[in-house]
Amino acid sequence: MKLAVLGVGGAGSRLAARLAAAEPDDRPYVAAVAAFDTDPEQLAAVDVPREHRHAFGTTARSADATTVRTAAEENARELNRAAADAVPSAADAVLVTLGVGGATGAGAAPIVVDTLRERVDLPVYALTVLPHPEEAGVRENARSGLRGLEATVDAQLLFDNGALDAPDERPADELAAEAYADANATVAEWLGALFGAGEATEGAAVGESVVDASEIIATLGEGGYATIGYWREQVREKPSFLDRLRSKSETPDEIKSYSQIETAVRRSLYRRRSVETDLSRATRALLVTMGPPEWLNREAIADARRSLDEAIGGGAVRGGDTPIDGGLHLTVLSVCAGMDRPDRVASLIDDA
Repeated sequence: MKLAVLGVGGAGSRLAARLAAAEPDDRPYVAAVAAFDTDPEQLAAVDVPREHRHAFGTTARSADATTVRTAAEENARELNRAAADAVPSAADAVLVTLGVGGATGAGAAPIVVDTLRERVDLPVYALTVLPHPEEAGVRENARSGLRGLEATVDAQLLFDNGALDAPDERPADELAAEAYADANATVAEWLGALFGAGEATEGAAVGESVVDASEIIATLGEGGYATIGYWREQVREKPSFLDRLRSKSETPDEIKSYSQIETAVRRSLYRRRSVETDLSRATRALLVTMGPPEWLNREAIADARRSLDEAIGGGAVRGGDTPIDGGLHLTVLSVCAGMDRPDRVASLIDDA
């Protein structure tokens, strides 16, 4: 699935740049990347081409989302033009990345989306990073941003800084890139597996059931929140030079490969998710299984989709496999979408 990635605010711009830098070479999915911020100094430090960095307003140091929203509204025409120009014809959808704890992301992202819809007829999703539960002074921003996004985007892919390797207090601007580097790397790894699944380059292996753009768009739907589960573990040893000369590969028996996939799916559902939530509130789901072809047990994948259907309490469950020739790891990604406000989101909106 080809995405135009638009980062808004300091956190969103750094994350957009990270997604572009970390996309898989054999499955590229970032069609274009751009960054928007009220702080020219922060924006200049973002690893995005200069012509795709857009400063607006005069609220560089504002900590208030309402003030930034006003600045964005006053610059709506400029934002409209810059955002639309950043979306190439090859894009299947737009992904707006932001942290709702920050004033610029929370205040400006809904305006960017709203103006973009006037000129671009594509699904628009938000990659919404929630502040750490212990982070102070961000609830009003988060409340404003979440409410604004609910009214404008097609769906929000949630990541909770409390579930990532992120600091529990907001660092100074000059330290932010390093402080959130590990968290952003995790998000980039997970989204690369999801959106790059159906984007095999020429010569790359193609799965029996391909997760193309239409499958992801149908899963995310129109409205609601999505949580992503991820599990990755090594299943093969790196072959020796002699093994490569003999074209020798390790082939697991069916019981072992079945058990490995079953365990990985269960762990993606219940042990490592982008945000903790009640999965039964989801109405749609997607299962992506990646790894060495000999480890992609078809019976196990079919049964895993039934397990995902049970986890969401029944609904539309899609899936696909992505063989990685020469790969050493089995990766499982489970997307549960179409949820109303998860408790974590409700706590930010209702308690702000």
